[in-house]
Amino acid sequence: MRHALMLAAAFVLNAGSSLLYKLSSLNAADKRLGALLLLAGLGLGAANALLYTRSLEGMKLNVAYPIFSAGSLLLVSLASRFALNEGFSIVRLVGMGTLIAGAVLVSV
Repeated sequence: MRHALMLAAAFVLNAGSSLLYKLSSLNAADKRLGALLLLAGLGLGAANALLYTRSLEGMKLNVAYPIFSAGSLLLVSLASRFALNEGFSIVRLVGMGTLIAGAVLVSV
């Protein structure tokens, strides 16, 4: 259970770092803000790597990675929709659902 929670925290941090990278790129004209956002993203990315690595101590890679990927995909998509107002299409939703269903099937 502890390893599964670390894996979940890792994909939350992964999504957070992706969001910060995007915000950094949107604020490239303000070099100070862009750099701070980038550094924050790198910090979350490092924490993500540590938690993901620790989660692998108690999980098989061929189970953990599909869950990590699907969780990251879902959270990044939701963050981009609600924090950045990026669009969603029915085709994208079906594709995401298919990828998540595939990740679940692979990890069973």
